[in-house]
Amino acid sequence: MTNTKGIRLAHSYSSLKQFENCPQRYYRQRILKDIKDEGGEASKYGERIHEMLERRLRDNADLPQEAAQYEPLCKGVEKLAAGGELFVEQEMVLNANHEPTGWWDSDAWLRSKLDVLVLKGADAIVMDWKTGKRKPDFFQMEIFAGQVMKHFPQVQRVKTVLVWLKDMKLDEETYTRIDIMGIWGGITSATSRIEQALHFDNWPARPSGLCGYCPAQSTCKWARR
Repeated sequence: MTNTKGIRLAHSYSSLKQFENCPQRYYRQRILKDIKDEGGEASKYGERIHEMLERRLRDNADLPQEAAQYEPLCKGVEKLAAGGELFVEQEMVLNANHEPTGWWDSDAWLRSKLDVLVLKGADAIVMDWKTGKRKPDFFQMEIFAGQVMKHFPQVQRVKTVLVWLKDMKLDEETYTRIDIMGIWGGITSATSRIEQALHFDNWPARPSGLCGYCPAQSTCKWARR
């Protein structure tokens, strides 16, 4: 049994998703820390494209050939942001009381990084670049909408957009202040499951088709091989 006393959890969409997929992997990677996910070629490609789009929108740098086809998309984002404020790779952090705090502050409880955030008065638009297979998960966008409404009290509506770069398809959803209670209910439910696992030091494995991508597969007795 691991000594979990004194461990402070800081959550994110990716960590919440990882726990739901397999608590044992979460435990090995984020609590015990005896494995590290180096990422495959697909994830490294995604990181490169994200960095290129960030430099293009933040610094107006030319897109390299690998991402040149996304120039019209970037121009569209700039047009969308005209008359408002454009933020790129915007970091947002809340403490357990749902109050803004710093990324590395000791009370950081929920961290999010928004690929694109546009603010226009009471309206906000959040865009998230996706380089993989189209598989919408709006829980991520609910988290982002909740973050925006906590950091920018004037915002009443948040339009969220998942941008699937391979085929340039979009999945959209809009959230308002009326939705905020339900959004935080879902987030709190997800974080509570991890906090309960930490309290009882209970991290069951959840074997699935994802085992082949897990850095613990060679040492996990439950892994599907």
